[in-house]
Amino acid sequence: MLAVVKKPHIEVRARRIPKAIIVFLQDMYKPENVVIKDDESDSWEDTDLFKKRFTESTPGEMIFASRDMRGWSQAALAEKLGKSPHYVSDLENGRRAVSKKMAVALGKVFECDPSIFFEF
Repeated sequence: MLAVVKKPHIEVRARRIPKAIIVFLQDMYKPENVVIKDDESDSWEDTDLFKKRFTESTPGEMIFASRDMRGWSQAALAEKLGKSPHYVSDLENGRRAVSKKMAVALGKVFECDPSIFFEF
């Protein structure tokens, strides 16, 4: 089960989330900002809340958010991509454009649609 709060970004993952926690999140952060999913197999990137939140984001912000959500350092992501941490930093900070090839690689690493990392 997954509970996600839009702002501040909070994720609760558990086999079963107690009703008291769900009620608390909805009371504290408004029901429309809390998404509850029974199926853990859906990723956060597939939720409507994620898509709304990040439709205005740059590719670098999307990389940072996807990496941060997983608790990965720039070095950890760089290793998964076969790049240097400096390269990842440049991507996240907009100093280097995300190529189509890199967007595909990011999509594989984050198991999501590569188009969220590439501006057409």
